[in-house]
Amino acid sequence: MTAIPVIGLDGDEVKVASEISRACTEVGFFVVRDHGIDRKVFDDAYEESMDFFRRPVAQKNSYPMRTSTARGDNDYSPYGYSALLAENAYAYTGRPGMPADYVEKFSAGRLVLDDAEDLPFPEDDRGAALRSAMKTYFVACETVADRIAELLTVALELPRDFFAIRTDRSNDSLRSQFYPGTREEFLNDQGMGEHTDGTFITLLSEDGPGLQLRDLSGSWLDVDVERRDWFVVNIGDLMARWSNDEYVSTPHRVKLAGRPRQSIVFFKLANDDTLIECFPKFSRERPVKYEAIRYETFSLQKMNALFGREDQP
Repeated sequence: MTAIPVIGLDGDEVKVASEISRACTEVGFFVVRDHGIDRKVFDDAYEESMDFFRRPVAQKNSYPMRTSTARGDNDYSPYGYSALLAENAYAYTGRPGMPADYVEKFSAGRLVLDDAEDLPFPEDDRGAALRSAMKTYFVACETVADRIAELLTVALELPRDFFAIRTDRSNDSLRSQFYPGTREEFLNDQGMGEHTDGTFITLLSEDGPGLQLRDLSGSWLDVDVERRDWFVVNIGDLMARWSNDEYVSTPHRVKLAGRPRQSIVFFKLANDDTLIECFPKFSRERPVKYEAIRYETFSLQKMNALFGREDQP
């Protein structure tokens, strides 16, 4: 791993907050360890996800990800399976016509916390185990994301609940991902195209190489963490807007390797009615780069681009 700080969350709060803030400014990525989440939470999520990805293609395709509402509260609801080449990360950043991604995904959102919700999981014991593992992992990610958000308020000299009250109803999502190894029949080695995340912060765990980030000089750096139970954390476009680009939403991608790779990604978002506008701290000495925007509007613009739909009013 190169040039990405590894930060333990169990240290002195002010020092940890300063380390996170510096990483957000210089790299946009950092690795979190000593977060208090049991290793079994990671292992269960990986094992149950892999069990699903091993199913026959026709069976997996019977649980398609819904790109319409699951319960009427969001125009895009991330639940279910998407196959190789079903999505295109380039499109998410407004670059149509680029190659699609060689990655399989199984996704879940906040509704996974309610066991009574009818969601597209297999209706057998293995499907129940997958749902349980993803639910537990989702809760763990929420806990770590909330702690990181609180530490950011320390560094930014904001009220400690600043992010908490703006993200407590957010439609966060979790995506378990499987990248095959390189194959002769593939047109390229693009596991996921270059993009930035339209998030507040993103938490990723992985079990092998492939993730790369583009640093401020334009060079691509490999991100390969030592342990599956460490989180790679990156700042998303929301935090970049809030900070007037003082905090970096760093472009990243995944290249297929000589062996398969799994990762699980948690996207921490904002409440639909949250106004994303520059913190005064970052506009005192230079002009504000972005107009204020409601998160709901911002999110729909991103997702419409990803799924090729026209912007909605």
